[in-house]
Amino acid sequence: MEITAQEFGRRPSWVLAVVAAGESVTVTENGVAVARMVPAGAEVPPYPTDSMGEIDLPDLGLPELAGWLEEEYGPVTGAEREAARAELAELDAEHERRRRRRREERADGAG
Repeated sequence: MEITAQEFGRRPSWVLAVVAAGESVTVTENGVAVARMVPAGAEVPPYPTDSMGEIDLPDLGLPELAGWLEEEYGPVTGAEREAARAELAELDAEHERRRRRRREERADGAG
């Protein structure tokens, strides 16, 4: 189930009851998932979700696609890997700037 942060703020007890009944709930803000609540007995995903570190994703069973891409374009070089990481870091920084700007706009409107 997916709900907005605003909806979660209005009905936290209801959301907790839904989770306690066994359903996972994803909370979104401006269409972006910001939190996920799972029942206490639920299994946690087998991959790390630390936004500050590198994420080693599990094997998704796509060796055919990876093989085809390597045959078509050659192996990924260290420079390409670093360029991709730099691009992701720029995107993360832009998202943080936008979040900060929204928080500042909200604070200015509330004051």
